[in-house]
Amino acid sequence: MHQLLYIFIFITVMGHMPMKAQVDTDRMTIIGRNALYFEDYVLAIQYFNHVIRAKPYLSEPYYYRAIGKYSLDDLKGAEQDISKSLEINPYYVDAYNLRGIIRQKLGRTKEAIADYDKGMTIDPENINLIVNKGIAQINSKEYDKAIETYSDAIQLSPTLVSAWLNRGLARLAMEDTTGGLEDFTKAISLNPFIPDGYANRSIVYYQTGNYEASLNDVNEAIQLRPDDARFYLNRGIIRYQMDDLRGTVEDFDKVIELEPRNAMAYSNRGILRAQVGDTNRAIEDFSRVLALKSDDWLTLYYRAMLYMEIGEWQRALADLNIVADNYPDFAPVFQNRSHVKQMLGDNYGAELDYGTAVKLELERREQSDQAATETPVASEDKKDEQKGSARKATRTEKDTDIRNYDKVAVLDDFGNEPQEEASTNPLRGRIQDRNIIIDMEQVFGLTFYPGDTLVHRLRYFNMEVDALNRRQPLDRSLELANVEEEPDRETAADIFTQINDISEQLKTAGESNQSMLYFVRGTLYNTVLNLNNALEDFNRVLELDPAHVPALFNRAYTRYKMVETIRSMEAETPDQQPLQMGAVSSRTPAQSQQEERRILDYDLIQKDLEKVLEIDPDFEFAHYNLGMIQAVMRNFEAAIEHFSVAIEANPDFAEAWFNRGLTNIFLENDATGTLDLSKAGELGIFEAYNVIKRYGISSGELEEYDEDQE
Repeated sequence: MHQLLYIFIFITVMGHMPMKAQVDTDRMTIIGRNALYFEDYVLAIQYFNHVIRAKPYLSEPYYYRAIGKYSLDDLKGAEQDISKSLEINPYYVDAYNLRGIIRQKLGRTKEAIADYDKGMTIDPENINLIVNKGIAQINSKEYDKAIETYSDAIQLSPTLVSAWLNRGLARLAMEDTTGGLEDFTKAISLNPFIPDGYANRSIVYYQTGNYEASLNDVNEAIQLRPDDARFYLNRGIIRYQMDDLRGTVEDFDKVIELEPRNAMAYSNRGILRAQVGDTNRAIEDFSRVLALKSDDWLTLYYRAMLYMEIGEWQRALADLNIVADNYPDFAPVFQNRSHVKQMLGDNYGAELDYGTAVKLELERREQSDQAATETPVASEDKKDEQKGSARKATRTEKDTDIRNYDKVAVLDDFGNEPQEEASTNPLRGRIQDRNIIIDMEQVFGLTFYPGDTLVHRLRYFNMEVDALNRRQPLDRSLELANVEEEPDRETAADIFTQINDISEQLKTAGESNQSMLYFVRGTLYNTVLNLNNALEDFNRVLELDPAHVPALFNRAYTRYKMVETIRSMEAETPDQQPLQMGAVSSRTPAQSQQEERRILDYDLIQKDLEKVLEIDPDFEFAHYNLGMIQAVMRNFEAAIEHFSVAIEANPDFAEAWFNRGLTNIFLENDATGTLDLSKAGELGIFEAYNVIKRYGISSGELEEYDEDQE
């Protein structure tokens, strides 16, 4: 039910600016609010970071940063920020409202209600608090209290559409279809341009068997919001009840067009194709479902049945084996597997499965007869049969009853959750919903051609690097970075010209200048991936000056790049099958040599980085790179220790927070990992929000709604 509800997030974007603030923080706050308005949440967080650093005693920047994190589904990070805002200003009503919403999404409904109540002690007639409190009560299944709460909201604001909608949903949950219908109709009369009124009313008409009226309402909803896949899925179910199979398939096709990873749409379309005899295409749809949801046993069972129809006995057997493991008390699966085994010539296995099927069926009948004797009242079954005669049988979205494998699925509560519009900017909107490849942030090195992956952050600073830049070896600054710019043809030509110039200078340079020139040339060689020459130049620097920290650091960086280059080349080579010695597999000599060489290379990298730390114990990037080496070698606890030291030395080290968070998630320390990733996202690594969404602390789902949209 909670997917249908509306939550008020009353973001007064221009309303809380401290007029006495200095001009720079005022301007950053305004830009940050504008970024929130345009859904550029990552950028907004960066601006509020600057304001918080300058004036940590203001409550508003924490509140606005919490909105950004909340919008990116970083609920724990948002809760921390909003609690800090309330710690500074305990009379901040909007902050209580937002924290209540966050706690609802985290499944802590009682705490959410306490926040709404606290806010209402300050502002008793705050509509946002009242409406959201009603949502919390519905989530707690306190429908009668929710109806009272929304009635109070309607009394305060009779034209508040969301209050009428939510009261209608509460009434519908109490099976008061008449009251629900009245509330939804009232909401439509107040604002006929909000599609959710029509969508909700169509549910009532559907449940009462008035399919024509239900279809008309969902058509109106689609006209107002044509890109909402759920509306087409619901219309497909309505058309299915009206025996309009062509229209049903068209709607499921539209859902797949809008959401290519919508498993329910593929499943429903496959069921319809199977019903009309389009077996091969039904199998294709079911295979897509299983690629998206490998544990959908109902679909797996139906696919097995279709494989049996076309004589694909081996494939049918493979599917039935899995279903039997998960439903050991379901007689038909053993009966069908018995037939498949018989067709494959396994008569003994067929007899065993047939015996199991007979035994299970007899047990089922005995239990059914006993239940009928103990409970003679059969009125409920008759009611279900009457409903079935009026409406084709369907199943819910989360139904796991294997007997319903061939029934079309309906969204739980016809879930009318609004969709976010797709954004063309890769850093704008709900980036946590993007399908991205998750990998650790890479090792750091010194380069003249950095390519940054963070959003709006200052460059990392180090005294040794600064000392080299003051000598101005090139017209570009040397910087610490974990991504280098990939030079195009023109840039590469410039780099080789610089290398040739340095080579000429080395012919006449004195010993005091040689180390710097070799280091610069080695760094340039690194950029154009001439790694052997880069390594030779760093070796020459260290012969002249064994304590040259930048050269030690970059030699380790170069060696790491060499190892990774070799690994990538090996990955592109077709895998060689390991030698089989009886039942035991062993590595080939070549594989063993490659592994030993790689371990030796990592050992050399570690020695260089440890030497750096002997000279400069506070060089956080050496600790970070050591953490990366330990992670690559699967020494995850040691990796976490090094990342932690790097963070202690530099609390704004975004990549260290990110990698420590990923490592903790991998080790199933989800709570710690989520908080680390939240900090990484706050510091500008936008991929962190995607990881939080996919692997972080799970939370309930609620539908957001902004009063300003009404």
